[in-house]
Amino acid sequence: MPILTIPKLAESLFLQPIMIATNSLVQTFLLSFLMSANGQLDWRPITICVTSDILAIGIDHLKDQEDEFSSHHKDANDRYLTSLFACARTFLAFSAVVLGLTLLLCSMWTLLATAAFVVPALLWTTQINLEKFKLILNEDKHQPPTPASPLVIKRIPGMKAIFNGIIRGCGTYIVVQTVLSGSGNLNSALPSPWTNSQLIVWSTVNRACHAVMTDVRDFEDDLKTGVPTIPILIGSVVKTKLVLTACHMLVMLSFIENPYIMSSCLWATALVWTLGVHSSKKAFWWSTHSRSPSIIWYFLMRCT
Repeated sequence: MPILTIPKLAESLFLQPIMIATNSLVQTFLLSFLMSANGQLDWRPITICVTSDILAIGIDHLKDQEDEFSSHHKDANDRYLTSLFACARTFLAFSAVVLGLTLLLCSMWTLLATAAFVVPALLWTTQINLEKFKLILNEDKHQPPTPASPLVIKRIPGMKAIFNGIIRGCGTYIVVQTVLSGSGNLNSALPSPWTNSQLIVWSTVNRACHAVMTDVRDFEDDLKTGVPTIPILIGSVVKTKLVLTACHMLVMLSFIENPYIMSSCLWATALVWTLGVHSSKKAFWWSTHSRSPSIIWYFLMRCT
């Protein structure tokens, strides 16, 4: 395992959560504008989704980096790394305070919706001890149960794609809807060429496919360690990319009347075949923002 460095730690604790949260910023910006009855942006759903992303990704990365930090005795007294960890905790605490204060200004439905999608993300790396269930189900009390290794949620095949798709697709939409509905500012019909089904399906499939693309990036490492990701189960990177291409094309053909979704799907498909196992993590930020260029294009067309 490589020694932890300041640039690597800063990228993991700050840059990556901010980049992912920026994607939610762009998406929620679009949803808030389209779903608002008066065409004005509501800052509350934008703040909720951005801070929730920072917390979910930041806490996950903080735990991973703290484990790596503690495993290297040479780093134990590195005050620069220690100060970065302290800054990261402050950053997460500030995000949590902003999220809490924003939720106080929203309805109970928004609070419940946010909790329903944020809590599973925070429990992403939680280990489930199956031995407790075996003790309950074991009929022979004199025979000890067979030891079982803890089950980690994110290691369940397909769960990463499902979680990302539902949380960042359906979850974001529902948060925006509850905020605007609570203030009586929900638009009954979206402006052309958008529809509610387009926004939900497009975002859900896009985020799920991006989650699989990150597994494509880690294909060789996951193959060595035996992590059962979707590309590993399919059997090859090329076959996985064909499946992802089919998903993007299906969404594009379903909503071909919307040029912004069509362009986004084409761009996402191009990224599927451009990025691979030898691409850097930073290169995959393009996949993270595969919808952003089309959303920016929409707002530019609105301004002209």
